[in-house]
Amino acid sequence: MVATVRRQQPPITIRSSKAVELLRLLSTSGRSQAEIIEEALEHMADRRRSLAAALRPSEPVHFDWEPPRASMSSRDEAILEE
Repeated sequence: MVATVRRQQPPITIRSSKAVELLRLLSTSGRSQAEIIEEALEHMADRRRSLAAALRPSEPVHFDWEPPRASMSSRDEAILEE
């Protein structure tokens, strides 16, 4: 990323009382609000996964797509077992 003088960068407006309070708490160490927001956005971008990766199961799932076939003989066996 190319560093540009802050005054030459376009401003961002956030209308959120929660964001204002969080920025106030996080900027007590002397960091600028812009640095805090940029770091948070970079962190979110690093953690972002594709939709396919998010939906992919952690372990492969195998399905038996063919249901068991019904037959009169299997029905008769179930009745006899009762």
